[in-house]
Amino acid sequence: MDLYVAAILLFALAATVTCCPPQCRSCAGGTTDCSSVGLRDIPRNFPRESVTIDLTDNQLTDLQQSDFPAESNVQNLRLSSNGLSVLAPRAFSNLGLLMSLDLSLNPITRIHDKAFEGLSRLRSLTLTNTKVQRIGKPFNEIPNISTLYLGNNQLQRIEEDDFEMITRVRSIDLSANRIESIHPRAFENLPYLRYLILKNNPIIEARGLKFSSAMLQLVDFSQCNLRSVPGPMPSSVADFRLGNNKITEIKVTDFENITNLQLLTLVENQISNVEYMAFSTNINLQELWLNSNKLKMIPRGLPIALQKLYIDQNEIHDIESGLFGKNANLETLSLNMNAVRQILSNSFSGLKNLTNILLKTNKIQEIKSGTFTDMISLNKLDLSDNPLKTISPGAFKDLPSLQDLDMSYQEQTDVTVANDFLPGINTIKSLQFMNSPGLAKNFLRLIENKRRFTFPSLMRINLEYNELETLPSNLRDALPSLEMMSLDGNPLQCDSRLVWLWNWMKNSDIIFYSLEAPKCAGPGNVKERDLDSLKVNDFGSAPPRTTKTNSRGAPAEVEDSPAKGETTQKQQGTKPTGGVQETSTGQKGNSQSNTMKDIIEATTGRGKTSLGRVEGSETSGQIKDNNNNAAKKTTGKEQNKPKNNKKKGNKKNKKKRDPKKRNKKKRKRHNGKKGAKRGKRKIPRKCSKLPTGQRQCCRTLKDGSQRCRIMKPRARKATRARKTRKPRRQNRKTA
Repeated sequence: MDLYVAAILLFALAATVTCCPPQCRSCAGGTTDCSSVGLRDIPRNFPRESVTIDLTDNQLTDLQQSDFPAESNVQNLRLSSNGLSVLAPRAFSNLGLLMSLDLSLNPITRIHDKAFEGLSRLRSLTLTNTKVQRIGKPFNEIPNISTLYLGNNQLQRIEEDDFEMITRVRSIDLSANRIESIHPRAFENLPYLRYLILKNNPIIEARGLKFSSAMLQLVDFSQCNLRSVPGPMPSSVADFRLGNNKITEIKVTDFENITNLQLLTLVENQISNVEYMAFSTNINLQELWLNSNKLKMIPRGLPIALQKLYIDQNEIHDIESGLFGKNANLETLSLNMNAVRQILSNSFSGLKNLTNILLKTNKIQEIKSGTFTDMISLNKLDLSDNPLKTISPGAFKDLPSLQDLDMSYQEQTDVTVANDFLPGINTIKSLQFMNSPGLAKNFLRLIENKRRFTFPSLMRINLEYNELETLPSNLRDALPSLEMMSLDGNPLQCDSRLVWLWNWMKNSDIIFYSLEAPKCAGPGNVKERDLDSLKVNDFGSAPPRTTKTNSRGAPAEVEDSPAKGETTQKQQGTKPTGGVQETSTGQKGNSQSNTMKDIIEATTGRGKTSLGRVEGSETSGQIKDNNNNAAKKTTGKEQNKPKNNKKKGNKKNKKKRDPKKRNKKKRKRHNGKKGAKRGKRKIPRKCSKLPTGQRQCCRTLKDGSQRCRIMKPRARKATRARKTRKPRRQNRKTA
């Protein structure tokens, strides 16, 4: 019995092998694979159970009716990438069950009118990348066709009767042909048409088109030469693509009947004018693409349902107020690469659903107060590549959902940042300051001054190429959730101020660079070395902070002065916290840096250089003896006598002097130190005593900023005491 079963199986296996053509690869699973085997003729002994025959990439040049067995079960026939040039009559008539036919990538120049006879069940026909120049009437034999691919051919026009018999077609692809004209009634007899693709054709005008389909959803006329909007389109169109054309104006009547329109693409045209309420009837419009045109203002009268508006690469100068309705559903507004100079304070009012604002590469110089008011859903804000100079107070107020802020490529160094900038962005997760030295330094200054402020959610911060020499030590506490901080391209000075950063790099999993590890730009002994490769002993002492001098050459203010209206710890005279010692000039010390005594000596210069105007306060060298009152009076008289004589002499000399010379002297005198001194006395100053015995005096300038000076107590000169002794000896002799 076992031998009998084995014999039957062996016979069945042999029969299966003989049924598969020897030229083919396999005949398993209902698919006969004869692709890329160099066939010049079609094999005749296909298995009867074959549903798919793959003959792609061979050398077939001719097809005849007898090439395929009669009454076969083939449903899919693939003949792409062969050498077929002509389709003869009834070439596929033996394939009555065929549903899909692929003839792409063949040099077909002619299709006989009866070439597809007998293919009444055909649903998909692919004739892409051939040399067909005219459609004609071959499609009359395939009335049940559903998908017709005719792209990348040499068709020059669409005639009225080209598709009149394929009334069940749903998709027609005519892209990348040479079509210049379309008959207005070419698509009139296609009631089931859903997708019509005519992109990349030299069509100049397509007006007066007639459609009978109430199911048409996608119409693609992109990459043509259209100078006006084609149509009219049926109201069912949801996706209308008109990009890369030569349209110059959008009129109210262009889209008025397309009530179901959801996506409209008008990119890369020459549109300079959009009529008021041109999109008002498109009540379901959700996305509008107007990139790369010549618009100078955002279109007005946009539908309330609009969610995404892209107007990149235009000529828009201002974002006006009242552009969007109170109930607008706008979520994304992209205005990259325009010429936007200012944003009015109420430009985004009412846009509570707006999540993305993209303003990259514009000409914005100031973020005014109230610019982003009531934007409770704002998640991403891109302000990169703008000549930003001022961030006003309240500019980033009430942004509870902001997570991504990009302010890269702000190359200005003189940027004014309001003190409430940090609280306004304390919810962000990603912060970009790449190549923005002014903003980056102001950001770090605010963190240094606000020692207890933290960013609880910030995970990524980019500080690349910002000319940073050091970083504030409290930055580590301000970023508890940090995962990556890019410091590439900064000239870091690896002294005691960066020991905390070195320690942080050693004891955390945080990534501190994108491409190149942080290197030391100095001091000389560690120059060009990686920061994380140093040892504790390699860090030298930090240099003292330099001071700026006033017009008289005296030190006037310490570097890193506070921003407008801000009072720092050193101005208030409060004691520093967190175990870090701080002097009146803001220098810090720890176990590896300078001690308090060294820092005081560095700032005061041990009497060699004063840090401000010398004030007259009492010291131990002053004389307070009441018994010397008489001596003081006599010295006062003797000192006054030469002064009076000098004045009298001046009066006599004034009469003799030339009046012109006298006027010149007056000018010099008033332009000198006394005049400058009088001018500065008009601005009041407030002084406070520091723990070191010094005094700090600050003036509030016209722009609201403060200018501070550290003053050393003035001791009376010893020569003054010696002058008081001389009259005593003279009095004794006279007595």
